[in-house]
Amino acid sequence: MGLFLLQLVNGLTLGIIYGLGALGFTMVYKALRELNFAHTDTIMIAAFLMYTFSVTLGLPMYITFSVVIILMLFYGLLIEKVIFKQFRKASPLTFMLVSISLSSVVKNIGLLLCGPEPRSLPLFLGTQKISIIDTAIPLSNLYILLIALFFLGVFQLFFTKTKFGLSIRLASEDTETAELMGIKVLHVRVAIFAITSALGGIAGLLVAPLFSVTTELGAQLALKIFVSAVVGGVGDLTGAIAGGMLVGITEALTAAFISSNYKDVIVFTAGIITLAFCPLGIFRRVVNKH
Repeated sequence: MGLFLLQLVNGLTLGIIYGLGALGFTMVYKALRELNFAHTDTIMIAAFLMYTFSVTLGLPMYITFSVVIILMLFYGLLIEKVIFKQFRKASPLTFMLVSISLSSVVKNIGLLLCGPEPRSLPLFLGTQKISIIDTAIPLSNLYILLIALFFLGVFQLFFTKTKFGLSIRLASEDTETAELMGIKVLHVRVAIFAITSALGGIAGLLVAPLFSVTTELGAQLALKIFVSAVVGGVGDLTGAIAGGMLVGITEALTAAFISSNYKDVIVFTAGIITLAFCPLGIFRRVVNKH
């Protein structure tokens, strides 16, 4: 029971990070009907920025978090204005190829600036543990869950309680109606890239102490994030978080009770099965039945 509970918490911790990444990925698809395969590089960029500010410069963690999230917002705005703006009327295939090319460029720039050596970050939330049902649970995992839930709550309030957030939701659902109501859809597009980059940045901040920080960090998590989006239903925002949780729990329990050598195989096999029997994702399938 103790091992199960520990791995369940570990799975939820990884899962909410996957969910944050999948949420950014699926937001772009929902709004633009296009796949941005450069999205996971925001995780790598944020992780390196976190290392730079917290370890190299020695800034407090709350300042590091704030500065990195702001920088990631500007990064999303920049790539839309400089690169993706040129392909607003391009086909989804062209957009996908551009995003793949951008991902390669970003990783190579990261390699040039930071080198291939992996970097490790200390657990910024400490190494203390709490006993739950006679099981020692790392407090850092619980803190990561709480921080992620806090940011998800902030984004939820933004999209439901602010005029601009509601405009983004409407433009994502029905572009023509949004334009008729005077909403500037092109501004919404820029905002989507900025917000999804910030979401990827938050995922990078939370995952950096758990993984080695390298230029391949984003690529290392990319498939898990994509599977999370597929399982939850690409284009479904709530499903992205739910899919991430399912992927994280499956990975953690497989590693503990079967073998860590098979955790990726089982996760990806689950993704294939989901596509075969629930092409719209598990969450959408459940919703559509009611």
